[in-house]
Amino acid sequence: MLAVMVAPAAGIDPTSLSFILTLIAVVAISSFGVAGVGGGATFAALIVLSTMNLPVALVGLLISIEPLIDMARTAVNVSGSMTAGLITSKVTKQLDTSVYKNTAPAQEAVTPLQNL
Repeated sequence: MLAVMVAPAAGIDPTSLSFILTLIAVVAISSFGVAGVGGGATFAALIVLSTMNLPVALVGLLISIEPLIDMARTAVNVSGSMTAGLITSKVTKQLDTSVYKNTAPAQEAVTPLQNL
């Protein structure tokens, strides 16, 4: 998104097919190296902007709000992972719906101090 927003400032049409295809290729290749790095989106932005010959200085603006963007991105990833797991277990008929319907009798929690 940052590259698409920065492109007009550099005189590039972000809606052109060549720009979009090049951007998709660069993002796909650069994502392999920064996938598990905390705050990796900032590093990815640096890689993408420099590869696309766009002004890298604008990443400085992104760094100030990166934690907020990262929290939203993480929430979307976690939600997607939970949904995928739920759908997969339903398709493979391994979903235990009693957990969701709370039909199983509740067990009392035993703390270590109660065992003394």
